Amino acid sequence: MRFELNKFNYKSLPQLAEALRQDKIKRMEIELTDEIEEIPRFSEMVPFLYRILDYEPFFEIWLKNIPFCAVNPGAVDHILPSDDGSSGEKAKECQNCLWQERCPGFPQGYLNKYGLEEICPMPDLPWEVMIEVTPRCNFSCHFCFNKISFAQKGRKIKPFTTDYLEKIINHLAQTGINTIRFTGGEPFLRKDIFELIKYAKNKNLEVRLNTNASLINKNNVKKLKGIVDNILIPIEGYSDEKESKITGYPHSLKKKIEVINLLKEEAIPVVRAGTVATKENINDFDKIAHLVSQLPLDEWELYRPIPISKKNGLDSKLINLLVRKLINLAKETEKAVFIANALPFCAIKDLNKMNSISKGALFDDGHTRLVIDPRGFVKPHYFMDEDIGQPLDILSAWHHPLVEKIRNLEYLPQECQACPFIFKCRGGSRQAAKLFFDRYDAADPLANLKQYGKSRH
Repeated sequence: MRFELNKFNYKSLPQLAEALRQDKIKRMEIELTDEIEEIPRFSEMVPFLYRILDYEPFFEIWLKNIPFCAVNPGAVDHILPSDDGSSGEKAKECQNCLWQERCPGFPQGYLNKYGLEEICPMPDLPWEVMIEVTPRCNFSCHFCFNKISFAQKGRKIKPFTTDYLEKIINHLAQTGINTIRFTGGEPFLRKDIFELIKYAKNKNLEVRLNTNASLINKNNVKKLKGIVDNILIPIEGYSDEKESKITGYPHSLKKKIEVINLLKEEAIPVVRAGTVATKENINDFDKIAHLVSQLPLDEWELYRPIPISKKNGLDSKLINLLVRKLINLAKETEKAVFIANALPFCAIKDLNKMNSISKGALFDDGHTRLVIDPRGFVKPHYFMDEDIGQPLDILSAWHHPLVEKIRNLEYLPQECQACPFIFKCRGGSRQAAKLFFDRYDAADPLANLKQYGKSRH
């Protein structure tokens, strides 16, 4: 179905979406009118667009003739280029935008009518830089991706000094990076971790933290208040016994539950849980979901297991089961639940269902983030063992030929290029393709490329 959007009908979008859900349509294209007199301000119209995007579990939703900076970064994957390849107006401020080549621009006459105040270019910078501040960890999870990166030969690597980490933080802040993440290993094994977090917050950075929570307690949790914005804690089982078996750490789940409650008591803005979607965890999904629903968490994200050998561990049947359960849970709860890492949408038959509960590959493989590991490598992602630059020259790493080709989607099979979900899916994991087929331009081993075209009609 096609719907021409104008100033007279945009407020009716939520009602229209509900009617279309009842009619069980498969696809909706919302196209902005060509009549400049009938185009409202995007700032007035976009809140209504967001409300219809909530219906993406039920049918595909695509936006035409709408510029990327009219919507938030989480919605730009819905924007389609023009059929005839034409583009709208762009100001000089658009020239350095990360999305410049793909963005259709503003409708002809829009900038003259409403001015430039809605132009909000996306800086051509990493959205986030993760620093693995220590190689050491007091857990021994069998699926840990450190094993295919810096910890291939063990964790006996001399950690960064406090002084050097402060230099890295200074450099990232001066470069214009907005978000920094402290991870590891286990960051709290560093005695100076609170000092480093506070130092980054004093540089006006958004500070995120990945931790197994084992070393946070009632005595030190108060130190995190006001200096950490977002904390991620892994939950890998529904019982203390299962969790302890996976982590090799006694009563690890009990400890994590205690810490999650402490963190929310201290008003940490965002506390998240992450779960690796192993075969066992997918089969135990309902039990883990019940546990998670009882906790004061803001988000729950699941991860495709990162292959550390040529054993996938997942198949289409398991992925279908996970997607179905995630969609049902999302309908039942107000909490955000989703697959957070690269899993090809065509791993299942209904690509749009995968789209509705997946972040795609946008946060993997160097598309929007970079990692600094304990050896001093800059890597495209945690598990991509490619040294692409120096920690004190993050822009050179960001523009390294390897990650620019990945970011420009040059390493994708030809079949992926015609898929409407390419912007978000990005062909799944380039790391998995490299591991299985020894080249980045191969298909993700979980992809079923014959499925990609069926979602278009």
